[in-house]
Amino acid sequence: MINYYKRDIRKKEMVEIKEFCKTCWVNVVSPDEEEIKLIVDKFRLDKDLVLDGLDIFEIPRFEEESGNSYLYLRIPTFEIENEYTGSFLIVISNNSLITISDKRLELFDRIFKTKKNFFDNLPSRDLVNILSIMSNKFSHWIRKISKDVKKDRKNLNVLNEKDILDLSVQEDILNDYLSSLEPMRNLYKSVSKSGYLKFKESEREFIDDLTIDIDQTISLCISSLKTITNMRDYYSTILSNNRNQILKVLTLFTIFLTIPMVLSGIYGMNIILPFQTHENAFWFLMGSIGFVWIVSILILRKLKIL
Repeated sequence: MINYYKRDIRKKEMVEIKEFCKTCWVNVVSPDEEEIKLIVDKFRLDKDLVLDGLDIFEIPRFEEESGNSYLYLRIPTFEIENEYTGSFLIVISNNSLITISDKRLELFDRIFKTKKNFFDNLPSRDLVNILSIMSNKFSHWIRKISKDVKKDRKNLNVLNEKDILDLSVQEDILNDYLSSLEPMRNLYKSVSKSGYLKFKESEREFIDDLTIDIDQTISLCISSLKTITNMRDYYSTILSNNRNQILKVLTLFTIFLTIPMVLSGIYGMNIILPFQTHENAFWFLMGSIGFVWIVSILILRKLKIL
């Protein structure tokens, strides 16, 4: 699907238009073969690079080809099953900005809602605004996960299996974010130095600031991942110790039960045994069992098992 949008200056909102114009935003979502051919021919794009933009697993990178700039980006999303980030392609061609993706991402809805001056014949500024939205999105979700992790860290002693499962999911999300942010940092640096994209000095400085923000976001992400790993290790250690304590108790219980079972088994045999005809034989057996228990307890305590 190919849609053309333009910002209505009076209403200060994005409106859909029927035909392409130089100041519009070309948004391509889940295009078919015919639509791919249309945008490739109309904007003189490289078809292979366009198809790469439809790959949901494409890593962030920056390409320049025949006067066109291709930016492969990733952004946090919940629109793709079993994925925490979604990929999309930004193409700046002939002073026009085109976005291409396999899925409709939340970023596009954010563009509709923003009050910034999007798509007013300044693709460089539009690109900077989109990069800013992406950086804020990553920063928001990583800070949120970091806060959740810190809350769980304060209650380590009451963590249960569900909490550990939640931590594992958060760890997967952070790893996905980290694998997107690190190449994006290099992409931002490449974009800032691009000869094809004509940035104002203020825009270059802003991209440099975004690069610093990404570095800080990456540091927070790595720190949160280390905290999750430590919490999981702590939980595993506590779980292992508790299991060992239970096994020790069950083993001791089995040992103490075995002693009377052995004596009662012996005196249950159909043979002549000492004291079996004595009137206090029962109390003799009970006393013997008690004595063996006491000796066993003293020995275990000396060995620091009890």
